[in-house]
Amino acid sequence: MKLTIYAAIGAGLLSATSASAVEITGGSLKLSYSTFASETDLSRLGIEGSTELAFTQKFSMQLDLGYQNMGESDLDGSAIGVHAIYHLDNATSLGGFYTREKVNGASLDLYGVEAGYETGQWDFEGNLGRTSTDGDDATIFGASARYEFANQLGLTGSYDTVDMGMFDISRATIALDRNVSDNVNLFLEVGSAKFSADGLSASEPFVGIGGKIAFGAERGATFDQRGILRLLPGL
Repeated sequence: MKLTIYAAIGAGLLSATSASAVEITGGSLKLSYSTFASETDLSRLGIEGSTELAFTQKFSMQLDLGYQNMGESDLDGSAIGVHAIYHLDNATSLGGFYTREKVNGASLDLYGVEAGYETGQWDFEGNLGRTSTDGDDATIFGASARYEFANQLGLTGSYDTVDMGMFDISRATIALDRNVSDNVNLFLEVGSAKFSADGLSASEPFVGIGGKIAFGAERGATFDQRGILRLLPGL
């Protein structure tokens, strides 16, 4: 799977270099903060930016930069990512992603496939991939669905999981957001994070707030960023 993803992204880059024109179609800047409900010192502050470049009507590339800081542990992480995206039509997008994440000097590679679909008031997105570090592999999966009401309010349900064999992380989230202007969206979220290791597991509720500034296309860039540290409500 890894070679297939790299080949798809490489083919996209090759197509990009031969394209006659490049256009920035959208992007976003996102700020988020979350913490566990019972341990507010265990928090996360995240800053993420994305830009999408269109080379043809069908093909585009998305570039990501992200930074995460964990409150109590003071753990820092940064991520740089690229997506090769094929827009099947105005409603459906398919992609392959690669992200290099660094956490306190240690590197982590994430790669996989993703898809997005819009119909009426609904937006759907999903991803499936692998991550590897120091020879250890893990499976990553994420899915989300958002419904936009007539009053500019949106309700999103999402689920993400990282299966590392002996240690698993998963989170389920419900988020309420509102467009406060043409390009500014604010949100608040509640959810539950579950940690499992050696047959033992524990779940903790968390809360979060944040906002996103988008430019160009209505949602900014096509896909969400990918990463492990950004899934943790706090540490």
